[in-house]
Amino acid sequence: MKTFPMFELARGSSRRVASAVVAVCLLAFAGAAFAQEYKEANVDESLAAQKDSVIGGGDSAQIKNFLSKYYLARWTVRANGRDLVKYRQELVQDGVSLGGAAQTTFLKEATSVLKSYAGSSACYPACRYNAVLAIGELNVAAGEDRNSPATPYSDAIPDLANIVASSKDVPDYVRYGALIGLVRHAQLDIKDEKLRNGVKTTFAKVLDEKYAEDHKIRDEIYECFAENAVTGLASFKSPEGTKGGSGTLDLFRKIIEDNDSSFELRCIAAKAVGDMKLDSLKGYDYPGLAKSLVSLARDFCVEESQYIDSELIRDSVKNAANGMGGAGGMSGGMGGMSGGMGGGMMGGGLDMTGGMGMTGGGVSGGMGGGMSGSIQNQKSMEAIVARVQYGFQCIKTAIEGENKKEGLGILPKLDEKDEKQKAFVQALKEAIEEFKKTDEFIETGPKTGGMGMGMSGGMGGDMYGAAAGSNIKVGANDMKDHLLERKLAFNELLEKLKFNDNP
Repeated sequence: MKTFPMFELARGSSRRVASAVVAVCLLAFAGAAFAQEYKEANVDESLAAQKDSVIGGGDSAQIKNFLSKYYLARWTVRANGRDLVKYRQELVQDGVSLGGAAQTTFLKEATSVLKSYAGSSACYPACRYNAVLAIGELNVAAGEDRNSPATPYSDAIPDLANIVASSKDVPDYVRYGALIGLVRHAQLDIKDEKLRNGVKTTFAKVLDEKYAEDHKIRDEIYECFAENAVTGLASFKSPEGTKGGSGTLDLFRKIIEDNDSSFELRCIAAKAVGDMKLDSLKGYDYPGLAKSLVSLARDFCVEESQYIDSELIRDSVKNAANGMGGAGGMSGGMGGMSGGMGGGMMGGGLDMTGGMGMTGGGVSGGMGGGMSGSIQNQKSMEAIVARVQYGFQCIKTAIEGENKKEGLGILPKLDEKDEKQKAFVQALKEAIEEFKKTDEFIETGPKTGGMGMGMSGGMGGDMYGAAAGSNIKVGANDMKDHLLERKLAFNELLEKLKFNDNP
């Protein structure tokens, strides 16, 4: 199973993640950017003073001239690269300041010029990316206040969809910028049914297994494409596909069951199921979906255990390089990673408080401690805890809906009085209890301990073996042990469901 560590996107911080992904995308083109000679427009600064009269006048020819020779022409000048975000904000503000025919003309002409920049290999990459982002950010009305959403420019939707699905040689970062725009429109509600179905179709194309290959999307960023497409589809809160029925729900279920998909993507799909209005699907295979969610919970435990191992190794190497935990690293001292007489500054042995094993050996350290390690970085441990809580919360949402809202989640769709569905109802309820155990474990810490508790070895460091200076009461190995227990519990549930595979 692939791991793609971008949980922020799944939590709704798509802007931050988008910036990070695009930074990676554009860096890949940096060498070529310096080698290639890009074209820059001749910017006529004298037109700046005409801004208000031109864009407010509504004359198409004058607006096009103003945009292509000054207003948007500035975007093509590489020396202005640092100002592109400011230019985008200015464009959006000027668009919503207009009304009627003047606004219609301004937005139409601006989209036309921006589309030409996004599609032109003569423009430098940052210009192309910001151009396509701007198309998706255009509005016809601003929100009434900070908490009110704007009304997006819906005429931009076909252009964005065409860029995402274009058969032409379009850079993946340009396609990605267009996809971000489509997600924004979906999240702010697309009222026109034809446009809405078109966007659904585009999201489904992105999720097709051939999309990345056909459009030369690099593996390291395709997961972000897929996550955005699922997020976009989830915005409609409907199980229906473009032809009605259960098309979107079927697609999400396929993702949930796909062991080759990243866990993050499977989580987003699960959470989306919990937000769907499922009342129209009376005869759907909810028992099968229930089993898939329990399997996802089991897979999650395995995935996160592997992630913790990778973090332990990374932190051990980092500490060794800094001279902090060399002997307490992967093969340190007589007690392996977590204990023994060479346990490092926080990981046992002769630690800061002195003693030879009293603070770091004990039950889980000792002479043959295996891969226990010591995560000194507070943020790393916080990330581990956040991943665990987030993953289980997504599955819990799929089961009983967000905050147990009436009619949401698949649990209310199963009939406990039906003998064939009873086992699936019970399995989901028991899964929720397992999630609660995890919340309690994270809040209170391990119930049992002794001298060698957690990832950094008992009382010599943090009492619960967590990162130095952290309020987290569980350590990396505590969490691994806990996840192993949950994995076994979910396996038991799946064994029980084997006798009910054909409800």
